[in-house]
Amino acid sequence: MPRPAPRLVQNLPGPLVDLLRRVNNLRGIRPRDLADAAKLRVYWAVAPYTHVRWKRFANVFDLAAAAAARDLPGSFVECGVWRGGCAGVLADRARQEGRGRLTWLFDSFAGLPAPTAADGAEAAHYAGGRADGALSPIGRCVGPLADVRRLLFDTLAIDEGAVRIVPGWFQDTLAATRDQIGPIAVLRLDGDWYASTKVCLETLYDLVVPGGYVIVDDYGDWPGCRRATDEFLAARGLDVRLERIDRGGRWFAKPA
Repeated sequence: MPRPAPRLVQNLPGPLVDLLRRVNNLRGIRPRDLADAAKLRVYWAVAPYTHVRWKRFANVFDLAAAAAARDLPGSFVECGVWRGGCAGVLADRARQEGRGRLTWLFDSFAGLPAPTAADGAEAAHYAGGRADGALSPIGRCVGPLADVRRLLFDTLAIDEGAVRIVPGWFQDTLAATRDQIGPIAVLRLDGDWYASTKVCLETLYDLVVPGGYVIVDDYGDWPGCRRATDEFLAARGLDVRLERIDRGGRWFAKPA
């Protein structure tokens, strides 16, 4: 759930802002993580391109690594990319694995759409009083596609052929692309709102392989995201354990 940076930070030189973001996002790091050179290398590269702090970063890294260790088939898929930090983690893990796993990235690259009444009063306030669910930008969480490409293909030197970037609203792009994705090993959802979370789960969950992982970034941050997740699990009769990442983030493994 990105928040606007303070004006003072916005006026600082870019390299200093990047350094401050790296340090700020380290909150929650564990002493044993300091010995994990591979994890720290990826963190240092992606931290300027994400709002997630260490625990959520480490969760993405660890689940992608677990999917490789367990030889789970399928792509890594992220819905809600912002500037590409977590996407970079997934794409880098896929490259290190060396089995040709694709990373699929879905985002409007124009920011969040309007929330609905299901998202609550705070979401409407965050959206400037809008709660009509319109698929038009509200000026929040705008992550330019150029930033994503810079991180993935310049900083991390990911092969462009290993990544599929699909711009547009989830309601338009997911169903149109679903049959091209195939099995999914890790599905990360970071769409904030009720409708965004619901359409991702309804369209993509069945592609997640048994034992695959689903990350719901905003479960504890926005009530609409939590409601959409709870309703989906209940409607499917899925008895899963929602594992806590931090105050907001949750993940679960798809039942085998």
